[in-house]
Amino acid sequence: MSSLSSFLRFPTLLASLLFTSSIQAQDALSRGQTVYMQVCFACHQPTGLGLPGMFPPLADSDWVAAKKPDRMIRMVLHGLTGPVTINAKPFATPAPLMPPQGPALSDTQIADVLTYVRDAYGNKASAVTPEQVAAIREAEKGRSAMWTEAELQKIPVE
Repeated sequence: MSSLSSFLRFPTLLASLLFTSSIQAQDALSRGQTVYMQVCFACHQPTGLGLPGMFPPLADSDWVAAKKPDRMIRMVLHGLTGPVTINAKPFATPAPLMPPQGPALSDTQIADVLTYVRDAYGNKASAVTPEQVAAIREAEKGRSAMWTEAELQKIPVE
């Protein structure tokens, strides 16, 4: 009878786990939106469309929607400079594209804001975890220069 009782409780346990996971995902999105509106929106705009000729769009972006977030994590940690190609179109700007945010943001804040951006503005990519950010922060701890597109293109995202 004990195994039957456990079996009957399984759907309830599974539903509870899924519900908790859903709440945690919503919390990350909410926290990520807050970080975005505090740190990112001035350049990338509340719409994620950026400013033409100055700051690139995040909306429907091939960089944002990549299967693995490793390039985006590096960009947030160390910044990005120089011309970049977005959705097969060159995007050149007179300003450094993105200043490093690694010193100012925690692993959780970076994970949350990337989770938000990867779920917003027409993007539908997987969530980013603080553990992913921490691993890349550790792997790149000796880096002080901003990334270039050529360097980031060498990092697999599939």
